[in-house]
Formats: sequence, structure tokens, C-alpha cells
Amino acid sequence: MPGNQCERSLRYSSFHLLWRLLLSLLALSSFSPLLAQQASNTPAQAANDTGAEAEIASDTTPLRGDVTIDGRHIVSVYQTIGSISPQERAEKITERIIAVAKDSSFAPEEVGLEPQEAWTEISAGNKLLMVVTEADAKLAGKTRKQLAIEDAGNIRQAMLNYRKEHNWRSFLWDILYSFLATIAFVPFVWVVRKLRLLARGRIEKWISARSESVEKKSAWQVGVTYALSVIMAMGAVMGWLLLIGLFQIYVTVVLSFFPSTRSVSHAITGWVLDALSKISKSGLDYLPNLVVIAVVIVIAAQVFRLIGLIFGEISKGNLSFSGFFPEWAAPTARLVRGLVIILVVIIIFPYLPGSKSPAFQGVSIFVGLLLSLGSSSAVANAIAGIILTYMRSFSVGDWVKIGDTLGEVVEKNALVTRIITMKQEIITIPNATVMNGSVMNFTREAKTTGVIFHTTVTIGYDAPWKTVHQLLIEAALATKHTLHTPAPFVLQTALNDFFVAYELNAYTDVPREMQFIYSDLHQNIQDKFNEAGVEICSPHFSALRDGNAITIPEQNRPPGYHAPAFRVDGGDKN
Repeated sequence: MPGNQCERSLRYSSFHLLWRLLLSLLALSSFSPLLAQQASNTPAQAANDTGAEAEIASDTTPLRGDVTIDGRHIVSVYQTIGSISPQERAEKITERIIAVAKDSSFAPEEVGLEPQEAWTEISAGNKLLMVVTEADAKLAGKTRKQLAIEDAGNIRQAMLNYRKEHNWRSFLWDILYSFLATIAFVPFVWVVRKLRLLARGRIEKWISARSESVEKKSAWQVGVTYALSVIMAMGAVMGWLLLIGLFQIYVTVVLSFFPSTRSVSHAITGWVLDALSKISKSGLDYLPNLVVIAVVIVIAAQVFRLIGLIFGEISKGNLSFSGFFPEWAAPTARLVRGLVIILVVIIIFPYLPGSKSPAFQGVSIFVGLLLSLGSSSAVANAIAGIILTYMRSFSVGDWVKIGDTLGEVVEKNALVTRIITMKQEIITIPNATVMNGSVMNFTREAKTTGVIFHTTVTIGYDAPWKTVHQLLIEAALATKHTLHTPAPFVLQTALNDFFVAYELNAYTDVPREMQFIYSDLHQNIQDKFNEAGVEICSPHFSALRDGNAITIPEQNRPPGYHAPAFRVDGGDKN
């Protein structure tokens, strides 16, 4: 029954995820006309469209020269006279109007019209200020007389404004207005900053109090803490943006008080409004791309959940495939997720803002060049890490010997393998090095029948080999962590000139305790041989020992034992 319930749950979860994935794909297909239309707009077609618009604009929008004094628009001219463009005409007209305005001998009422056959002159006394042509009037959409009267009135008002604003009294008032604006700006900025710091301090205090009162946080509390941290960061950014905006308004207002800087104030305002307009327009134009990116991300999220569900069941053993081991589930899931992420990035990259800009493409090429030149060893280690995973040579927690390094595997990632030795040393080995060498795994076999540990002793020919075998096996069985099944065994590996080499082999299921096992084994071998009166020494020593005491400890020597005397045999005197 539990198996059937698990199978039904798996089928239901898989069907549910596949249904959501199908809905996401249908949502993405609804945007296919938009994607096709965007894909059909190639750079060449865009360039052609831009050229056509520029050509139409040049035909319908005439060149215009604007006369501006102290940031105020006075008049406009359109016709090119001789080699003088409308912009050059506007500059000369501006200089003449300012010169007349500075000359107190000219009254604004003296500005009048003098009609000619092809144009109308606007003069102040005997000083010509500008001319209005038939082409200027036609391009302005008025008659020549109407345009000339309007321009003359604008010039009179410009002279009055110029004389009114360019005097000491007006300058002092401008300074006073600037001072009042500063007095209003500084306290306002101070209040805004204080409010932001006060709110931030309250939130930090609340987070600190919650962290101290609750030892083990729930997932909701952790989420609230991170959300408040993000809000604080966004609040800091918004605070700085607000201060920058207030400073821009302050500078614009102060500059607008002075006639000589009013044009700068208008230019700053124009820049800000133009930037905001472009940002808002770009944001609105980007909404279709944003919808496409959102749909792709939703589909990827459903695929991620499906991958996690399938490989999670494989790792638990509820779902199995021939030749696919459960320990492969987690690394395979990571690989598949990585491939899905790469596919998502490839799909949404063309819809990212600025993805087709030369700067973005240049940075992409530079990053690709750096990765291709500097990551060859990293790629080799990553590939070796993947191959080692599917080779099943070792796992985290196994006791292994890699090259000359013996220890427990504590970490196995995409690039390196870390081993802690018996001396508590962390050794980091690149996966490429592990791949190119040999790996000796003690833990894998120790989990089934046990792993063999062995040691060699040399005993003289005077000791019976059956006795030596029995003593060695007894020493092995008396050693901690030695398995009685399979039983220890002894091999006679060599018959040397003066001694026999005996190799003791025993099984253990805790290879990580190998150094302590060997130490206990050697102690037990000494004890067993001493108790039996068998010396652990080769005839190299005993053959020259005449006159020396036996090497067995005193408590294990035979009763009444005395060291033999040193003898010299002189031979037969006869």
C-alpha cells in the first residue's frame, strides 16, 4: 500500500506539473506573432526605416533659427539668405537686440516696421534689427505683415525685460530669492534624511529584537527578515534618488532667478524631462519583451520543479531505471538544471535591454575571451569532476587513498576533492589530478565483506610454523575492530636465508581506524609471542648472541633461566 500511494502521488505531481507547463507554453505561443514581428525587424530594415523617417523629416520640417535672450524665446527665422543659415541669422539678431537693449538712447517704442517689396524690416530708430521674408512667413504659416507685427512686439518686450532684469536692484532681489530658496532647501533635506535614518533605526532595532528573542527562527521569520533587509536597501537607494532630485530642483530654481543663468536652468530642466520621457517610453516599449521573459521564466520554474520531483524520487528509490544508480540523481539533477538555465539565458538574451548595443556586445566578447584564455584548467577540473561522479570511484565519507594521500573524503565538488588525513590535515586535490591517478577505496568493500589489513613479521627457522600461525591469528582476534568472520589468515611470503617471513591478514569494517588497529595489533603480537616464549628476531642476531641474554621479557622467561656463558672452543689438543 505505501508503494501504491507513493506511485499515485508521483503520478499526480507529475501530471500537475506537466499541466502547468502546458499552460505556460500556451501563454508563450500567444506571443509568437509578436516574437516573429520583432525577429523580422533586422538591423538593415531598421536602418532603412530610420533613413526614410529622416528624409521625410527633412522635407516637412524646415531648418529654424531661434532667437533666445536670457532663456526666453523671442522670435524665429526660417529662410536661408545667401550663404547665411537660419541659425546664423538668429545669432546675429540676438546680438543686435541685446546691443539695442543695452543702449538707453533707444526706447522700445522706437521699434517699428519698414515694409519693402520682398521683405519687411524691423528697426529701432536707424538700426536694423532683422528682416521678415515671404519665405519666413510662409513657413511660419502666417502672412508677412502678421509675422512682422508679432516679431516687433516680441522684440519690444524683450528690450523691456532685459533692461528690467539687468540692473543692481534686480540682481539683489535675485540674491535674496536664492538665499530664501537655500533656507528652505537645507532644512527640508535635513528632515528627509532624519526621517530615513529614524525609519532605518526602528527597522534594525525590530530585527535585532526578534533575532534575540527567538533562538530558532521559522522560515516565515527568516523570509520577513530578508524582505525587510531588501526594503531597507531599496529605501536607501530611493532616499539618495530623492536627495538628488531635490538638489536638481534647487539648482534649477536658483539658476532661474539670474538672467545670465536662466538658459542653463531651462537646459537642465529640459535634460531631466527628456531623460524621464525617454525612460518612460523605453519602459512602455519594453513591456512586451518583459512579458516574454516572464513567461519563459515561469516555464523554466515548472521544468525545475518537474526535474526536482523526478530525480528526488530516483534518489529515494521510489523510481528506478536500469543502469542508473540512486547516487547519480543529485548530480544529474544539477547538470540538467544547469542546461535549462543556459537554454533560458540563450532564449531571453535577445529580449534584454541593451543586448544589441555595441557596448554590450563588446563586453560579451571581452568576457568570452577572458574565459577562453584563463579557464582551461577550471574546465578540465569540472569535466573530470563530472566523470568521477559517474565512475562511482568514491563518495563523501569514504576512506580512500589518492596517490600518496590517505584519508576521509570530506568534500567533492565540481573542481576539487578535499581529504582529511589521519593527522587532521585537509588536502585539496584537483579533480583532473584525481582523474589521472589511481584511487584506492577502503570503505566501499568494508561495507560488505570488510577490508584486509596486513603486517609482516620475521621468525627464525627454530620456531615451528604452526605455532607462529596460531600466535599471529590469536593476536589478530584480540585486536579491536577485527572481524572474526571472515577469519584472519597467515601467508608465508618468503623463506629467507636465516628467517621466515609471515604475513598476517585480517578483516575490518572500520578502515578509518586503521592506524589504531595496526598499533593494537603490533602490541598483541608482541604479547602473544612473549607469552609463548617465541622470539621475534631473525638469526642474524641470535647467531652472534652467544653469551647474551634472551630478548624475551624477564616475566616471560623460563624458570631458572640464566644467560649462557661466552664459550671459546680451542679444539682437540691431541
